Order: sequence, then structure tokens, then C-alpha cells
Amino acid sequence: MPTRLVCVAIVLYWLYAVVGLVTRDLIPELSVGTPPDLRTIAAAGEDAGPARWIIQVVDHPNEVDGRRSVGQAVTESKRESNGEVVMTSKVVFDSARLLGGMVRGGRPVSSPIDEQLTFDSTYHVDPSGNLKSFHAEVRAGGQSADLWKIDGVLKNHAIEVVSRGPLPLFNRTYSFEYQPREVVQSQFGPLDRLPGLQVGQRWDERVANPFTSQVDTVRATVERKVSIFWNDSTVETLEVVHRSKAVSARTWVRRDGLVLRQEVALPLLRLVLERLPQVTSKSLLTPSEGNGR
Repeated sequence: MPTRLVCVAIVLYWLYAVVGLVTRDLIPELSVGTPPDLRTIAAAGEDAGPARWIIQVVDHPNEVDGRRSVGQAVTESKRESNGEVVMTSKVVFDSARLLGGMVRGGRPVSSPIDEQLTFDSTYHVDPSGNLKSFHAEVRAGGQSADLWKIDGVLKNHAIEVVSRGPLPLFNRTYSFEYQPREVVQSQFGPLDRLPGLQVGQRWDERVANPFTSQVDTVRATVERKVSIFWNDSTVETLEVVHRSKAVSARTWVRRDGLVLRQEVALPLLRLVLERLPQVTSKSLLTPSEGNGR
């Protein structure tokens, strides 16, 4: 039998551990309000019109002009007559510029595809705010055939996922448990809005990863308030950090819930998706137009 002093020490250590766990994990969840879920995100973005984004590779993080344009994106949310919200994103990369971010110090290189890479994704959210189904695909150039596609359908409280691609490792069927109104998104399709954020909020989200043909679980945390330079002025934002085994990312959200910027750290490069201040009627530009350097 341990001595009374040892018993007291064990009890005190246990109490210290419990208090630390509650302070670190439970109290922040209860004190800062409900984090955004798919229902609030879909409602905030519906019928707001399309949002356009410029996509850049970070070549020199410490330089003012250290980013280079490699593509553009359009995201949009619309409410259907049956009450569902359809969230879509279309992302177009210049393959040579994108590969140039991985090798040769950022110079454009000769790509095996030598054209554009297009990532399309569509999410159907039912009137209660739950994901009903999603579809994501990758295409090269003007080809109609998909390089890779992934479909998910809600069945009995789980999302059944079917992935198809050019290699056997891409061809798989699996499922994951779906929590009510859980956020599911594409790695390259930024959410338009994250309403109601406060420092300390945490939530889990699912991210479709086109490089692994899997849906990864990502932990999102609102870490701090920070000012960024956007639309020729300084804007106060909340910085959200997303962490998982496969990906890490940061999102900067204006106080009204408008997402202004997202940075995704991939194994060989860092991508920045920057929201453009105004939406025009002009269709999605090709990456070689406009902002490319």
C-alpha cells in the first residue's frame, strides 16, 4: 500500500490534470458560443452572388511581393425552391505555374498536362442544414473525362464516399460517420463566410483532399484577432487555424463573417486564396489573364 503522502500526491496530480483538461478543452467550448456549422454557413452565403478569388503561390514569405499568381476561383451559394442550398466552387490552375511553385525556384516549367487544371465541387445542403450529397472532380485542359472524381451521399447517419481515378489507389469506396450539420468542404474551394466567430471556438470539419482521394478530419480553432491588409486598407480579422495529419491551413475572417483570405500549406508549396473585393459579371478568367506575374 502506498503511504498517505503518496496517496495525497496522486489525488492532487489527478485534480490538477482534470482542472487542466476542463480549462483547456471544456470551458472554451462553453464560454465562447456555438461555432459555425453547415446550416449557419449555408444561410449566411445564400443568394449573396458569386465570390471571386485569386490563387497565389508563396515563393518568398518575407518579401512584400513574394507571391505569384497561379489561378483563380469562383464560389457561390444558392437556395433552391425546395429549401436546399447548393454550394459550388470552380478552381482553375495554370499547371506550368503551379508546378513552378514546387521546383526551380518558382519559375514556370513544362507541365506534362501543359494546360489548365480545373477543380469543380458541388455540395447539396438540405433545409435542416445537413449535408445531403457532394461531388468533386478534377479535369485537365479542355478534356471532358475526369482525372479524378469523388462523390458522397448521406446514408443512415454516415457519408458513403465513392472515389474514382486513373490509378488503382484512387478507386475506393468507404464511409465516415456524419455528425449533424458537420462542415464538409473541398481543400481548394474556400468557404465564402464563417459567421459568428469568437476567439477560442473549436470545431471539426471534413475536407476532401484531391491528392489522396480521401476526406480528412480537420480541427479548426479561432486563435486570435489580427489585422491584415486587404482591398487597399487594414482590416481587423479573426484568424482560424485548421490542423490535421494531412494538411494545415489558416483562414482570415472579417468580423461580419466574410472570409477574406485562406492559406493552405501543402508538402511542396504554400497556396494563398485571396478574395477579390468586387464581383463583376465577367466569367471566370483563365490563370494567364489579369493578375499573373
